[in-house]
Amino acid sequence: MGKKLRILLIAVVVIVVLLVAVPFLIPVNKFRPTIEQTASDALGRKVSVGDLSLSLLSGSLTAKDLSVGDDPKFSPSPFLTAKSLSVGVEVLPLIFSKTLNVTGITIDEPQVTLLRNPTGQWNYSSLGASAKPATKSSSTASASTPDVSVKKLELKDGKIIVGTTTSQKRNTYDHVTVTASDVSMNSKFPVTVSADLPGGGQFKLDGNAGPLDKADTALTPLEAKIHVNSLDLARTGFLDPALGLGGLVDMDSTLASQNGSAETKGNLKLSKALLVQGGSPAGVPAVVEFGTRYDLRKNSGIITPSEVKIGSAVAHLSGNYESRGEETSVDVKLSNRRQSPQGCLSYGGNSQYQFGYKGSNRQTRDRWHPRPQRCQTRGL
Repeated sequence: MGKKLRILLIAVVVIVVLLVAVPFLIPVNKFRPTIEQTASDALGRKVSVGDLSLSLLSGSLTAKDLSVGDDPKFSPSPFLTAKSLSVGVEVLPLIFSKTLNVTGITIDEPQVTLLRNPTGQWNYSSLGASAKPATKSSSTASASTPDVSVKKLELKDGKIIVGTTTSQKRNTYDHVTVTASDVSMNSKFPVTVSADLPGGGQFKLDGNAGPLDKADTALTPLEAKIHVNSLDLARTGFLDPALGLGGLVDMDSTLASQNGSAETKGNLKLSKALLVQGGSPAGVPAVVEFGTRYDLRKNSGIITPSEVKIGSAVAHLSGNYESRGEETSVDVKLSNRRQSPQGCLSYGGNSQYQFGYKGSNRQTRDRWHPRPQRCQTRGL
């Protein structure tokens, strides 16, 4: 029994020594150019990683730093930076044949900067474009995007910064987590995104994305369910505080984006609404059953026939909206044919109210125009 115990202890010691020593014996940094080149070819951007280290226990290569370059037409600063990058690998092929087979990628504390130019184009639109021009025949040109496949991709505790190329104003989304599986540039894959919203509230998206649109990443097909909880409109940073607008938004919707057209349908509840400067919060929430159709190429959309309910009052909602660089314009028509003791919807049967908004990140240009103003609701 004592001999068997000694053999077992010796075996354990040998295994521990191997786990500690082998990572130092494998020159993992020689794989760094391969990782950088493969990632650069897949994203169409320059990718840099720091020194690599190997952990046999977790079966992963870890780099201290990660940087992904931005589209030079938008910014010389990185599009993405991260504290560390962990690449899951198959250990046995790495040890015995020096072959790198990637099973997963985890990016810790990434910071992503999303910028939009005056024409409405985003800096992520060119992601996935081939870093090298296609030299093959036209029959293979459509497949020029490298077919890189990753079993699992995770971004943990990230930050997304949103802005424009013509303004220093930025909106920040914290604690962003992205999880995707069976990620491929050329096929559909499941993805989940969650984040804290500016000014409070939470956002979650759960759906399927892909295949990647090789001409414009922003046009990549997406089918998803979206949940927004307790979004404070007055603190989002998207509205000029001088307008006096505000309220808390809860929303559940579906999104279907295909061939440059995005359609949403869902329910939205607006509580403690403030639609007139100097007013007090509405005591009755507005519930909206809505639909929209948005043209991703023209950056404009319409509100398909929708309903607004405030208490027992019901109104029909329609309109259109458009984004041109920094400027956004919204034209909304609200009409009702019922009387109710609550709110502006009850001010008279068969009434119509039209509202227009035209604004930008330059706060002095923001305007909210009710036309005509037939009534002023308590708190609206």
